[in-house]
Order: sequence, then structure tokens, then C-alpha cells
Amino acid sequence: MMEFSWTNRPLEVRFDLFHNLVKKGWKIELESIDQMENGTWGTDKETGLPIPDQNINRFGDISLVTWTTYVYSPKSEDWIEELNASFDSPLEAYEWLAPRLERYANEN
Repeated sequence: MMEFSWTNRPLEVRFDLFHNLVKKGWKIELESIDQMENGTWGTDKETGLPIPDQNINRFGDISLVTWTTYVYSPKSEDWIEELNASFDSPLEAYEWLAPRLERYANEN
């Protein structure tokens, strides 16, 4: 396994939380979603560049790839709805998820 050294202390703290919860049986997933495959983006026939679908993404404000969080408490087969959201980057997802997951885990 690769030795890893954090240079981003706030992110390291978030992952400490994630590591501790996984050890207790929680399951945390981050899914990447290709928005070209979803149809929110297409490909320009002349240039080959991505272009936003004009019906559902006319301003191009949906990223080409988005990230969705899924969290399962121990012994649960369903993800926790209030911890499920979509983001433009994994870091954005981690920053959003960590405080909510910590609060949820402490309350339940």
C-alpha cells in the first residue's frame, strides 16, 4: 500500500472522521457521473468539443462530471437521504459531507 502524507490538514481531519466511521460499519461512497452519458452535454459535430444540451443545460452550468454521495449506516441497505447530494468535485463533496455525517452519526 502507498504511504500517504497529508498536506491539507482540514481534509485530513475529514478523512479521520470517515476512517473512524467506516471502522464502525458505516459505508461511504462517492460516485462519479458522466454528464455526457446522461445527456446534459453533447458533442459538437464540427469541433468535437462538448456543448451543453439546450433543453436541460442551456447555460452549461452542470459540470461534465458530477459527484454524488451515498452513506449507509451500519446494518442498513438503504442510503441516508439527507446525506445524499451532488457536487462538481470530490473535495466539495467531502467538505459538505463531513460535518453533516458527524452530526448525523452522533445523533443516531
